[in-house]
Amino acid sequence: MDMQPAVGRGLPVVSYEQLFEHYKDKIFSFAWKILRSKTDTEEAVQETFLKLYVNFERLDPAGSVSSLIFTTTKNICIDMLRKRKTKLTLSHPMMNHEGWENQVAEASRPEDALILKETSEHVLAAIDKLPKAYRLMVYQRYVLDMSMEEIVEMNQVKMNTVKSRLKRGRDLLRKHLDKG
Repeated sequence: MDMQPAVGRGLPVVSYEQLFEHYKDKIFSFAWKILRSKTDTEEAVQETFLKLYVNFERLDPAGSVSSLIFTTTKNICIDMLRKRKTKLTLSHPMMNHEGWENQVAEASRPEDALILKETSEHVLAAIDKLPKAYRLMVYQRYVLDMSMEEIVEMNQVKMNTVKSRLKRGRDLLRKHLDKG
């Protein structure tokens, strides 16, 4: 295949092979935090890069390649969770960020556990309603429990961008949660 150059914000003109080398470990780590299975994680990484390979010529030179890759990976992981019929429950690794799992374990009544479960599902639904510019970073920070530095690196943006998007994302999330 003749490699066409692609440009992403913060990245020089690169080939598919360069994108693969730059992102393979980051994507593996990202998928692992969601799936917690080596086999599934490897499959998600392969599927992500297969989609990137097939659509490489169509990459938007003005767009963020990093954001596209991580969003694609997130969607593939969520599809994989659905296929194996694993629900996002409070015991799922993605929900450990607020200590909900410990609260459920300590809940003395089944009703308390149910309320906490419904709350976590409500929060995830509200995150999905956020504008694209905020959704991924809020998801990375508060669901995947990624550090600010990891978010900067994975999204190829400046720390101030991450901070402002997280603040605006939290504000919008709060509004969505207040409505529901």
